[in-house]
Amino acid sequence: MKETPQEYTQRIMGHLEGQNALKVQSATPAKLARMIRNSPPSLLRKPPAPGKWSVAEILAHLADTEIAVGFRLRMIVATPGVPIQAFAQDAWASAMDYSRRNPKKSIEHFRAVREINLALLKQIKPEQWKHFGMHAERGEESIEHIVRLIAGHDLNHTRQIEAILESAKKPRKNKPK
Repeated sequence: MKETPQEYTQRIMGHLEGQNALKVQSATPAKLARMIRNSPPSLLRKPPAPGKWSVAEILAHLADTEIAVGFRLRMIVATPGVPIQAFAQDAWASAMDYSRRNPKKSIEHFRAVREINLALLKQIKPEQWKHFGMHAERGEESIEHIVRLIAGHDLNHTRQIEAILESAKKPRKNKPK
């Protein structure tokens, strides 16, 4: 069953409970790099189940999402109340061939854009954190809200990657003959 935009927001925000959103965002690129450091490319490209994204696809998604978020933040700072276009993540994954992206390059792209976005957030005025855009699916979203949502998004995908990598370490039980 597909979740509603409100259910998605609630689930993602739940990952952030009690944590500082900017600290989470600052730490994510290095954490991802450490997580995959010793993993063979074949493991990073293997989906954990049919229809599920591989680690490589998740990392490509994070890199592209950071570009989209950076654009949204800039639009909101410059034009409060601006419409925010949603994007179809599965269409992006297919059109931009996430399954073939180099996972280490995806992390590097993610890190570079994340640093640029964090620099923007450090320079905006306190009152600008309340500026909002109108997301096509989720409605009004302030910069403050988006920063928390993206930190929760980081944690969501970090946990997915941890689970995939941990599952690969477990010995497989042979089926009886």
